[in-house]
Amino acid sequence: MWRVFGLVVLLAMFPCYATTIKLAYTMKHDNFNQLLSELAEQTELTVDSVLVDQKALKVRLVQANSATTTDAVIFPADHLGLNKYANFSVIPESLIAETTDKRTLDTTRVNGQLLGIPIIQGNHLLLFYNTRYVKKKINDWQDIIKLKPMLPEQVKLITWSFMEMYWFIPFLSAFEGDLIVDDKVQLNTSAMQLALRYVWDLNQQGIVDRECDYSCSHAAFQNQQAAFIINGAWSLNTYKEALGEQLAVQPLPKLNGHFMQPYYSTFVLAFPNNSLQGPNKDNLIKFAKAVQHAPFQHLIWQKLHDIPVNTQVLTQLLEQNDDTLLTLLAALQHTKPMPSSAAMIIAWEVLTKGFSRYGSGALTAEQAGLFMQGLAERSIANEEVQ
Repeated sequence: MWRVFGLVVLLAMFPCYATTIKLAYTMKHDNFNQLLSELAEQTELTVDSVLVDQKALKVRLVQANSATTTDAVIFPADHLGLNKYANFSVIPESLIAETTDKRTLDTTRVNGQLLGIPIIQGNHLLLFYNTRYVKKKINDWQDIIKLKPMLPEQVKLITWSFMEMYWFIPFLSAFEGDLIVDDKVQLNTSAMQLALRYVWDLNQQGIVDRECDYSCSHAAFQNQQAAFIINGAWSLNTYKEALGEQLAVQPLPKLNGHFMQPYYSTFVLAFPNNSLQGPNKDNLIKFAKAVQHAPFQHLIWQKLHDIPVNTQVLTQLLEQNDDTLLTLLAALQHTKPMPSSAAMIIAWEVLTKGFSRYGSGALTAEQAGLFMQGLAERSIANEEVQ
């Protein structure tokens, strides 16, 4: 995903060469390594890269110290909230290309400091469906639920990574809630209670299976064993290859007449342990410029079907009237930026605990809200005094 869906460039320990950049990434895209290879060829740099699980990445960043040999990371921008531990380099404005979509820069600032360079934008959730089972665009959640009796018994109606909170946010937003409001966690709200009840009711009604995680959901839709899936823009290519002309994609439907607003974010290039000021500075600057410029940005669409941040490249792509790109951009209009802060890191963890405890019956919706808000505030206070 973009949550399930991410890119990270953390480098393991390799011997130092004059043109070597050590890099690790979280993006589980088959073609991403190919992009890195082409970029290395264009820049005449050696890129030693390693794929890191997103949770493992957080641990590695938190445990990072000045002795690590990581040069750079490419990952979802909300991970910049770990700056207290990772000591990311502050990015000079002069290193940001003039062609970079300025809106994306808002996702890379922490406490007013620019800590990442946007590479890919979007990464928002979409509704994919199989036209073998679904004959027209979906406007509201009730349109989905009504289709359940019409499906073969072995076919799931809809699936998503139920226990991952990135997928919960659009439901919370439909009840006019969010995790961070005015830079403060807001977890004990009526919107949270309504969203918890609604999502878990879908599970209890047999509309969605809580036990079907990201891999299960992904496989079910690929194998035409699910009519719908909620997943990120990063999965588009895979589903096109699996379903061909039977694939349709659209923005998330409304819920009780209200727009569902998933988070959008950026994948960013960042430099832990202030590596941008270290001995590999010149190579890292060269690499940073290359990922923003047209040749690499074109590849982001051609190879990944992700949205580039280079506005000139995006304009050229739009002139081709590609229906898929137009759909992705239309869906982007009903999203909200994912905050990049230490509080957001804590909010994700706390929300997972409260969501699980409500679903297990250990807490009521009201108790879950109180529990999450209290735990988040205590965790933030502890972070501030450390």
